[in-house]
Formats: sequence, structure tokens, C-alpha cells
Amino acid sequence: MRNTMNISASLLVLVMGFSLVACGNSSPTAQPPANNTEKQTPAPGKQPEESAVIEAEGILTGWADPHTVEIRVKEEPMSFQVGENLQKSLDDIDDEDSVQFKYVEKAIEGDTTTKQLVLTEIAKVESNDGNGTNAGGNVTSNRAKTSELEVTVEGMTEKRAVTLAQGKGYSLYVFEPMVYDADDQELTMKIDPDYEVEIEKLPSDYNLNELKSDAKKELSETGIVKQLSEEKLSNGPMKEAKLFMMSQNNKKTEYFIVKELDGNGFAFHIHVPVGEPSEGFLPMVYASINSIMNE
Repeated sequence: MRNTMNISASLLVLVMGFSLVACGNSSPTAQPPANNTEKQTPAPGKQPEESAVIEAEGILTGWADPHTVEIRVKEEPMSFQVGENLQKSLDDIDDEDSVQFKYVEKAIEGDTTTKQLVLTEIAKVESNDGNGTNAGGNVTSNRAKTSELEVTVEGMTEKRAVTLAQGKGYSLYVFEPMVYDADDQELTMKIDPDYEVEIEKLPSDYNLNELKSDAKKELSETGIVKQLSEEKLSNGPMKEAKLFMMSQNNKKTEYFIVKELDGNGFAFHIHVPVGEPSEGFLPMVYASINSIMNE
């Protein structure tokens, strides 16, 4: 009997001891240990809303940054995000080309007023009139819409395809790497518009000496002004130029040329930066200039 009571008392002491230990522990056993590496999956957030696919047409203006392209839609510029999977579709589309495209409007998380426009498809609208993308204004000339012109680059003479462009009171042929702006009367390289020719149709009573004086002031801002003689021009494409002046520095070369074409005087301001596109630029410019006809 005494042994039984001793055992019962011992068990009671042990139970009370475990209870005191449990009450004194400030870290519940339900808490994970500090070294637990189990990944906690966050609750999925609400995804930004996306509109239905929208179709539109416009004029490609160009890249704003490596992931954003600008397109003019009804004369209003719009910026579109371009994913890597779609960037190759734009490789064969040049600035100022007409395009058909599809896009979606995606809500920006945390912004209830701004929508992000994301391009999903884009394709160049091919011209049906045969004028190409470098034809400038609406062609009213009776000349052939396409042709070939000889051009000499690094001593090699070859014929290259050209497209007729309509200027103000004249027309000219333009090579594929270039584009003609009929409004500004400018001929530029597609890859770099800093390679530029400003075309000016002169009045019938133009004064060559006045043009020379003005050109000298303009060219002197670039460097020492040189005037090429008829002898130096005699074997080149500008051999019949009334005036050929130039200046240069380590960044660019500037030219001012006056030439009579198809019975009318024209002045050409040519800007040639130092760079890779300069190869072939002047020979193509000279060939285009010499193709000018009054309209």
C-alpha cells in the first residue's frame, strides 16, 4: 500500500513538472524552426487586365528605345511596346512605311488611368502604285515609275534600281537606301537621316555670285572653304556644275553645288557625316541629282 502511494505521488510530480515546462516555453511548437527552408508560396496577385485585340493602320515613325516603337495613327503619334519575338518583324520595315498592325491595351498595376499599348502583330503595307516607299509626294510625272541608273562606287560602275519621286516642280530618281521628303525637299539615307541633301529649285534670275557668297559663310562654320575648279570636276559626275564648294572637319563634310538641269537652276546643300553609311552616299546622290527633270 505504501509503495502504491509512493508511485502515485511520483507520477503526480512528473506531470506537474511537464506542465510547468510547457507553460514557461515562449515559443509555441507550431512555429517553424529558424533553419526551415521550405518555400512559402505567396498568394497570387491580381493580373493586369488586357483588352481585346485592336487592329489599326498607320505610318511607322521609328524606334523610341530598344523596346518601344512609335506609329502615327491618323497623324497622332502612339507608342507601342515590342516583345523580342516581334522585333524581327520590324527588320524589313523602314521609317515612314505604311503598316497594318494589331495590339492590346494592358492596364498597369496600381495605375487606373494609364494603359500600356503592346504590339502583337505588324506588317508593311505594300504599295500598289509601283512608286515604292521612297517616292516622296504623289507622282504626276509621265516618266517611268521605276528605272536603273549607273553609279560608280570605289571604281566599280554598275546599274542599280531606282524609283521615281515627285518634287515641287520637278521629279528625280531615288535609290532604295534613300528616301525623298517632298514637303521638305530633302533626300536622306534611311539608315541615318543625318546624311542629307537639301534641294532648292532656283528662280530663273538667280545670282550665282550671291549664292557663292552665302554658301561661303555657311560652309565656313564647318571648316576651310574650298571651291573646285572646272578642271577638277571635268572627269566626274558634277562636271557641268556652275559652282562646287565644300568644307570639312573631323566630324563631317559639307557641300554646296549649283547646277542647271533640264533648263533650270538647282542648288544642293549636301551634309555627309563621318561614318559607314558614307560609302556610296555621294555617288548615289550625284546620280539622283543628274536625273532631275522639270515637271
